[in-house]
Amino acid sequence: MFRSIRGKLVLIYLLLILFAMQLIGVYFIRSVNSYFLGNFSTTINTQARFLSAQLQRYMEKDMTPETIKDIDNLITSFASESEVYVLNKNGTILATSGDKSTIGQKRLRTEVTRALLGSKDEVIREDAQSGQRYTFLAIPIKNETEVIGAVYMVAPMSKIYKTIKELNMMFYTGLLIALVLTAILGVALARTITNPIVEITKKAKAMARGDFNQVVQVRNDDEIGQLGETFNYLVYRLKGALDENEQEREKLEAILTHLSDGVIAVDSSNQIVLINPAAKQLLGCEDDPVGLPITQLLMMEEDPNTPLPLMAGREMHFRGPKGSILQAYASPIRGEKGTTRFVIVIRDITEKEREEQARRDFVANVSHEIRTPLTTIKSYLEALNDGAAEEPVLRTRFLQVIQNETERMVRMVTELLQLSRLDAGKMQWTFQNINLVQILDDVADRFAFQCRQQEISMFVEAPSTLPLVAADPDKLDQVLDNLVTNAIKHTPAQGIIRLVATAKQELIEVKVIDSGIGIPAKDLPRIFERFYRVDKARSRKLGGTGLGLSIAKQIIEAHGGSIWIESVVDKGTTVTFTLPRVKEGAA
Repeated sequence: MFRSIRGKLVLIYLLLILFAMQLIGVYFIRSVNSYFLGNFSTTINTQARFLSAQLQRYMEKDMTPETIKDIDNLITSFASESEVYVLNKNGTILATSGDKSTIGQKRLRTEVTRALLGSKDEVIREDAQSGQRYTFLAIPIKNETEVIGAVYMVAPMSKIYKTIKELNMMFYTGLLIALVLTAILGVALARTITNPIVEITKKAKAMARGDFNQVVQVRNDDEIGQLGETFNYLVYRLKGALDENEQEREKLEAILTHLSDGVIAVDSSNQIVLINPAAKQLLGCEDDPVGLPITQLLMMEEDPNTPLPLMAGREMHFRGPKGSILQAYASPIRGEKGTTRFVIVIRDITEKEREEQARRDFVANVSHEIRTPLTTIKSYLEALNDGAAEEPVLRTRFLQVIQNETERMVRMVTELLQLSRLDAGKMQWTFQNINLVQILDDVADRFAFQCRQQEISMFVEAPSTLPLVAADPDKLDQVLDNLVTNAIKHTPAQGIIRLVATAKQELIEVKVIDSGIGIPAKDLPRIFERFYRVDKARSRKLGGTGLGLSIAKQIIEAHGGSIWIESVVDKGTTVTFTLPRVKEGAA
């Protein structure tokens, strides 16, 4: 039955109705429970408060037999199905509508104790033997601000739950009836949908003798599948009628459609006669530009009015949409009667230009970063040669500066070599299934002394059941050391650093959260660039090279994860990266 569209429609219709009725049922059942239980609670609370107010004048008197009798008459008139107990401020039962043998005994339940302390307490409990539920309510009897006794009520809830059960049964009975009626209605509606499809199939078979050129992929054995088979049969019949010229045109169209470079054909009057999808995409054409002058699409940077004959055989550059850099090459084609047409090939060289610019920037940054410490070292060496070496204090301070700058250059060269190996894919990896919680604890231990010196609190927040991750432990340590070092550098005293790890589906998400000075929003998009530093003077003072985050990004991406930064100035920074978790059962 369910192999046909009719059966599928009926099934979907039933499932939708069932889902909607389930939602309504959950809301209805919860509303009924809330209404009856709330009404029941309100009723016994009202009774208890009324009794508390009425019993105040009796409790202020001496407990004579007449007073006890009056109290007993009062609570008996309100007892109904509930058991009512009147207790003095010591918790002793003075009167009850239930078992009279309990008079004189102390009631030490928690709700009674709270009521004698001045607070109302209500709780629902289930009798372990009978399975019945009871509401236990205790309300204090006060003389102005002094508690002089309590009203304690035990109300059975069996009738309430019986009523709720009966209403639920009525709802489910109605649901069953609705599903039956829905099934009947669904069958009727499905016929109105499938009958036209069957009719279209019959007409398609009749059109098999025509010239309809379409091929569909048959996926199912239902009515739509039969329609697809009919169209395929039409295509089979039509293939014999196609001539060789049509086949060549289709081949050319397929090549142009799937060609990654843009191709534009222009006639002798510079009107566009053909353009492929790649060219439309590169030039940002929303409408079909066929028939428009080529000068409306191509604006050459060298000369916007350059005629096509002068373009022939030369590479021209111009700006595309969204700032892309495009390269055009025009080739002439001789047409009929000596006319000249042109085929223009367009290529997107934005990424190539960006890479060239990145190389130039990288060389400039490296030169600048190395020149700065070299200049400092040279200056201090000259000062030492000029006589500063004779002064012990100056000599020690100058040599310390030279040592610091030398160490910074060593760190920079080491990190550059590591980046070079990462870029060239020559970095050696030792992937293992490691316990990330242990790694985080080790990192916290390594930086504990430094954090205490700077009065910074560091916490590790990771569940002990965190799944293992597939990672190189040494490289992961390097990433965490870099992120924690940055957090410590930019977090003031009394600040907090948190190392948080949580499981997210197939990944483990690790966050390094600090309450430091934060990063301006304008700097966040470039924070992972090499040698990019938000505050260059502060970064150099703290010994930063501007390469740590770039290395961390490449290491995390080499693990199959990703890394990003969220930050608010003067509120803190959160660096988040993900790692693939080890699948269950993996060695």
